[in-house]
Amino acid sequence: MLDLGPTFVKIGQVLSTRPDVVPQVYAEEFVTLQDAVPTGPYREMIPALADDVGYHSYDDFEPEPIAGGSLAQVYRATYQDDHVVVKVRRPGVKDLIETDLRIIRRLIPLVMLLAPARLQFSLRNMADDFERIILEELDFEREARMMAEIRANFERDGNETVVIPRVYQDVSSERVLTMAYVKGTKVTDVDELEAEGHDPSEVARDVANAYFTMGLEHGVYHGDPHPGNLAVDEEGRIVFYDFGMSGRFTSAMQNSVVNLYLAAVNRNVDGIIDELIALGALDPDADRAAVGHVLELVIDDLEGNETVNWQQIISEVTGMLHEFPFRIPPDIMLVLRVGSISEGVLRQLDPEFDFLAAAQAFLREHGFMERAARMKLEEMRGELEASLWALLRLPAKIEQELDAREQERIQVTARAQARDSRSLGYAILTAASLLGTALLATLDTTYILVGLGVTLVFLILFVASSET
Repeated sequence: MLDLGPTFVKIGQVLSTRPDVVPQVYAEEFVTLQDAVPTGPYREMIPALADDVGYHSYDDFEPEPIAGGSLAQVYRATYQDDHVVVKVRRPGVKDLIETDLRIIRRLIPLVMLLAPARLQFSLRNMADDFERIILEELDFEREARMMAEIRANFERDGNETVVIPRVYQDVSSERVLTMAYVKGTKVTDVDELEAEGHDPSEVARDVANAYFTMGLEHGVYHGDPHPGNLAVDEEGRIVFYDFGMSGRFTSAMQNSVVNLYLAAVNRNVDGIIDELIALGALDPDADRAAVGHVLELVIDDLEGNETVNWQQIISEVTGMLHEFPFRIPPDIMLVLRVGSISEGVLRQLDPEFDFLAAAQAFLREHGFMERAARMKLEEMRGELEASLWALLRLPAKIEQELDAREQERIQVTARAQARDSRSLGYAILTAASLLGTALLATLDTTYILVGLGVTLVFLILFVASSET
């Protein structure tokens, strides 16, 4: 992946969060791509700086990068006497990625032909998801907007446990992002945190609550919680860096995530399936009975363990659902990534940290349990009102149906009587014609043919009326 270039490095990073596509052992190996990309020479970055924001806009610019990735590198600088960090997109990387994406799009139909049926649903959707994700990550203007929105959300709440660096819009562009430098201690440097007087357990709790707040209350969240992107400042606040991978939840998705958790807690398999379909993770045409049986096996298996963690749940569920048209949508993928990576980070801070218990506590403290219960009651009330209204209208509907049946019976009887009357009339005319022919034949044989012809006509009419 490293040798193939930035597109495939990013594919590997995305696959590290896709246990529905690759085995867990591969996903764990792909995680190492996060820190495996070597930095490039500074001179390659100068054109983007000069063309987009003016290289001489900065008072000072340190040429040695402090961080690097497959798409960009980060430098220290000074701007208007403020210490800043500058994220610069690697030269030519967008053209290279767009070329690679065209190749991948042409290969997808061939891959779909060769892939097992159980993976086709995931692959078909993942190709589109990946293209959107990587193009969004290349756009630093989007990243700046997401940072500003998340920062404003925490400020509006009056939350003083989180710091989101300020963006300097006048020296930022699609390829260059200039942010305030916020000094902090790496969140996994436990010894240094303790030396500075910070309680690692409290830090773990604050990081978890920050993510729960972003995802479930604000609907916009940081999606890359590896240790290099999380720090603690001298006041004990959590500092978030690098918003290239960030996501957005709609209100419906937020409600589905909460309902999914509550359904899992209550062992409500039908509820779990409903929410998986609502989130776009499970094909609506999937065999519900078979999926339900698998989920029951997962729940029974997990309940047999003394301790259960987030990663274990994801591995169990995705492993067993491989046989079904199951995929992880991009926003849910980021949630799983946040859960998996942050759980590992938080357990470095506090080995006893329980991510699921923290989630349950947050949901309870912020009224999500009551909100979900109210929504369920509203849903039940709506169904009850519809049922009562239908019940009240039932007598009128029954009466209408009986009237319609009676009217139909009368019409059928009338038609039958009319048919019988016609048949009887034709029978009488047939008999009379035959009798008349016999009488006339004694007078003159020339009347026989005429009489038989008339008799035959009435006989045909009789037979026809009897059949209808």
